[in-house]
Amino acid sequence: MRQRRTIYHHHGYRLRSYTELMWARLLDSVGIFYLYEPDLVRVDDGYYLPDFWLPHVGCYLEVKGVAPTPEEIEKADAVMARTGKEVFFLVGRPHADGGGLFNCGLLMRGARGWHSNISPIDLQRLVRDHVSTVMASLMTCAVMDNEMDYVRPVVDCLEEMFLKLADRSEMERVLREIHGPLNAQRLTDAPEPTVCEKGVKAFLDRQQFRTSQRGAA
Repeated sequence: MRQRRTIYHHHGYRLRSYTELMWARLLDSVGIFYLYEPDLVRVDDGYYLPDFWLPHVGCYLEVKGVAPTPEEIEKADAVMARTGKEVFFLVGRPHADGGGLFNCGLLMRGARGWHSNISPIDLQRLVRDHVSTVMASLMTCAVMDNEMDYVRPVVDCLEEMFLKLADRSEMERVLREIHGPLNAQRLTDAPEPTVCEKGVKAFLDRQQFRTSQRGAA
């Protein structure tokens, strides 16, 4: 059986899993601009490195293959308390068929704690009904398995091998050195906010967390 690789090159980034790649493609399909692992946030018991930052929306996205543990949720709460920025969990590796997205979910903090009341399929339907049926179809296509996902140049194989041989702290140091300049350049060249970004931000701006943060400021 063929094994998927553990490092995925995407827009110059070195994504750490196939699940992260699928979510990145999904964000691309609706024109949501992101930076990858830009901020190492200090929390009480160490550091937290959220996967994606959405500059036009103002939130972090953390990818998890399965539901986050209570400890991971506690860290996300600590990041929000320290930075005043939301953390959303993107759970599962998204798949799609003729009916749309499945096998994935969103976990976010609301007025009564963490919940998953909004699902990716609901968001895809909003895109279909209010933005573009073509864009909704692009969301489906973005997360379909691709045979080329098993293929990569020899140089990528060697880089992956060396990263896997390094200990975790060394690997993260190398990746931060790669991603830092890339994030800075992408931010400099950032496009104007898209309709989907404006919609998500408008929704979040009405939520209790952001209202309370503005009041605290």
